[in-house]
Amino acid sequence: MKSPDHQLGYRLKAARIAKNLTQEKLAEAIDVSATYIAEIENKRTIPSAAVLISLCRYLNVSIDDIIFQTESDSVKSITRLLSKCSEKQLQFIQAMIETMLQVGLHE
Repeated sequence: MKSPDHQLGYRLKAARIAKNLTQEKLAEAIDVSATYIAEIENKRTIPSAAVLISLCRYLNVSIDDIIFQTESDSVKSITRLLSKCSEKQLQFIQAMIETMLQVGLHE
């Protein structure tokens, strides 16, 4: 298992910016102060487990990725594209991937 690399604040900031959120909007959404968000992003404090969970849920990122940077750039890119798809498009993509894996096109 990878150990944390102390980039949690940087990753949370990147996730916030990717969602076009200000520190104030994010803080309001999860019921903390904007100052607290700034302190987390600037590595002055580490959020509690409850706050980290709230941040990750609101930003739609995994806790593993924020703490350990588990997702590759390819996965992040695909995830961003998928977030722009309609439910019908997502169902089609899922069926396509499942078919690819069944017929062995994953190698």
